[in-house]
Amino acid sequence: MDPQVRQDHPGNCPICGMTLGLLSPMKLTESTSASNLPPSFSSAIGMKRQKSMETMIHLVADQRSSGNIRVSPVEEKMLRRQVELFGEFSYVTDQQIDFTWYYGGRIEKTLINYNTTEIKEGAPLLEVYSDEAVADQRDCLEMLMDLRKHAVAEQKVFESEYGTNTERISLMGMSYEHKNINARLNTMKDRLTRIGMTAGDFQALESTGKIRGTFTINAPCSGTLLGSLPHVGEHFSVETVLFRLVPLKEVWFVADVYEQDLPLLKLGEEIAIRSKTFPEKIFKGKLVFIGREVDPQKRTVTARFLVPNRDSSLLPQLTATGALEVGGQKAQLVVPASAVIDTGRRQVVYVETAPSTYAMRTVKAGTVGNLEGDNTTRWVPVLEGLAAGEKVVSAGAFLIDAEAQLQELPAPSSH
Repeated sequence: MDPQVRQDHPGNCPICGMTLGLLSPMKLTESTSASNLPPSFSSAIGMKRQKSMETMIHLVADQRSSGNIRVSPVEEKMLRRQVELFGEFSYVTDQQIDFTWYYGGRIEKTLINYNTTEIKEGAPLLEVYSDEAVADQRDCLEMLMDLRKHAVAEQKVFESEYGTNTERISLMGMSYEHKNINARLNTMKDRLTRIGMTAGDFQALESTGKIRGTFTINAPCSGTLLGSLPHVGEHFSVETVLFRLVPLKEVWFVADVYEQDLPLLKLGEEIAIRSKTFPEKIFKGKLVFIGREVDPQKRTVTARFLVPNRDSSLLPQLTATGALEVGGQKAQLVVPASAVIDTGRRQVVYVETAPSTYAMRTVKAGTVGNLEGDNTTRWVPVLEGLAAGEKVVSAGAFLIDAEAQLQELPAPSSH
């Protein structure tokens, strides 16, 4: 009906035709003493019979019946809450490999099909040519020749001084220059070994001077190839990422958590995740990270959940929603969620102080949840404003509140 239409007798609204007068005969009064409050409430909020303003509403039996007014007790219950999160899947970044090579060079050949996504460890991916690697092999060859010359010269010196006592010669060691060349040679060999030079290659280099022109790059681990491989003829440097490889047997579900839900999160909690890509399947994840920085625009914090992905079906950037069950560790004072009227600026309940008499009370409520094994009734924890044993209006509260607003009664002061 239209709230601006007021009559002192029952009838129909002249605008919309609805019946008037359902709750209009309510008697609304104001109590100015805290003595009207139940002792349990007074003790709960530390009141010592001090004066406060409390809005009181009285109903006659017919009004209570026609308004379908029902009350529920304030009780301690074990409440479980469900936090719904929206986010997307991401690869585990600390397992990602951005592959770079030890030398700059040029792509000579791609050894896999460009449509390939799954790679096994050791699989050949690219054949490359490197002027730098060729130059290092030439330097190695020169150092090997220098070492051979130094060895021959040193052998002659030792033989002239000590004779042909080979044991003595080997124990005396090499000259400083010989040691320096040998150290540089070993360093260069180690670098060339990392790109695929074998003991046979070094033997061929020393005996025949054969220099390798091309090298094969193999996959360092098994995983999914992200992006594409470079093209034949493309040049690269030691800083160039030739390919990205990441295992997808585990992925992250990265979600935004609103700041009011942050106290509910604890590392190790399990989440049930659904994706539009696989609507019939539920993926389980474990909370492994809670961010320490709030997004100033969205007022959210990033949380990450580790999700098993054995068949690699969950791909990076697929969107999903998660349901996180939290709470249930200790009992709390709760009321049915229908009892709390949230205006955005305050939260109000109506407390039954006597039969057919109700007091408007400002409260502080927590996050809505359910009882263990009961998903039919929604409950809300009351953090401030109520005491155990009090009774609140759980059905019809909006009708009483609407009438209170029409009568322009003042809001109760916060306790």
